[in-house]
Amino acid sequence: MNNRRTLVIRYDEIGLKGKNRRFFIDRLRQNIRFRLKGLDGVSINVPHGRILLECDEDQADELVRRLGFVPGIASLSVGVMMEPELELIAQKGIEWISPLLDSNPALKFCVRTKRSHKGFALTSSEVDHAVGGQIMQALSERGLCVNIGRPDFKLEIEIGMNHTVVFKDRVPGLRGLPVGSAGKVLGLLSGGIDSPVAMYRLLRRGCRVHGVFFDNKPYMGQGGYNKVLRLCGVLNRYQESMRLRVVPFEDIQVAIRDHCRPANRVVLYRRMMYRIAQAIADAEGYKALVTGESLGQVASQTLENLDAVSRVVDCSVFRPLIGMDKNEIITESKTIGTYDISIEAQPDCCSVFMPDRPATKAKIHELENDETRYPWQDLMQEALGKMEVLDPEPLDI
Repeated sequence: MNNRRTLVIRYDEIGLKGKNRRFFIDRLRQNIRFRLKGLDGVSINVPHGRILLECDEDQADELVRRLGFVPGIASLSVGVMMEPELELIAQKGIEWISPLLDSNPALKFCVRTKRSHKGFALTSSEVDHAVGGQIMQALSERGLCVNIGRPDFKLEIEIGMNHTVVFKDRVPGLRGLPVGSAGKVLGLLSGGIDSPVAMYRLLRRGCRVHGVFFDNKPYMGQGGYNKVLRLCGVLNRYQESMRLRVVPFEDIQVAIRDHCRPANRVVLYRRMMYRIAQAIADAEGYKALVTGESLGQVASQTLENLDAVSRVVDCSVFRPLIGMDKNEIITESKTIGTYDISIEAQPDCCSVFMPDRPATKAKIHELENDETRYPWQDLMQEALGKMEVLDPEPLDI
């Protein structure tokens, strides 16, 4: 009995990359190898348009689970590698369908063949009819019927030059691009719902995402720090590693509180965060900043205030949530596994010394005037000098 299984891994967007396709495929293969670290006896090969994994039968479910965390995979299937003999393929289909008829006697099925080996004697359509006919002959008396448009069960066959794989289910993947194929970026990470989702979206676009957290332990305690470490652990399920920089922010916030207009505090906090983040990005070669800002969601995220904050940096700022509403962001945070951590009660840095009426349309000249009232350059350098650099471990997947 063959106790080996073949996982067919498909990609879609990568296939459109033309002359650069090999680079993206190689990156995806490296990410797959990393995610399967510790599983013995798994082999990988890359025929045209697919990645194939060979594993023991009892490893297949674990491979499927782990590969669900790898951006760049469009879908995958667990199948059996076999000789391209139609009777053997039909017998495999009968073996899979027969138990299903016990609970659904009116089961509808179809056969779909993809034939990349053009030298094979039969066309894809001819294989469909031949295999489907043998299955019907064996199981029609039990109620099995054909429905090409809306089958309950689809038997799929891939006939390649050096392999033929037969499989029955397609498991959707994360899609997108493989992490590491688009450079590295720095995310401004808070303990809230939005910023982890924004960083995840950049992961799915091929970026390796690192984080900076602005900490204020004297007023926030240790809780926010611990939350962010765990959020990094969740995000590290989707990439090989994330470096987190923790910047002490209390002295800057106290200075803004004591010397600047109360209404401008939150925007002034954000301007300082952006400046510090760009300094880190410039030093470490990050190509852009990533934030969880969504237009109009809170007072600091009006069009005018976003503009006022962006003016203090000259690097790219990505805001992948800018047009999303809160319910959409919450739904995505639940999907990626950050929601339960994000909603734990803990103030974020911007909520410290929050004014009663924060400005929704901060004026640039007033902000710049406020910034002459405290030594922000010196405080910024002090904060960077005290910065902590961490490499959070991924949470178990």
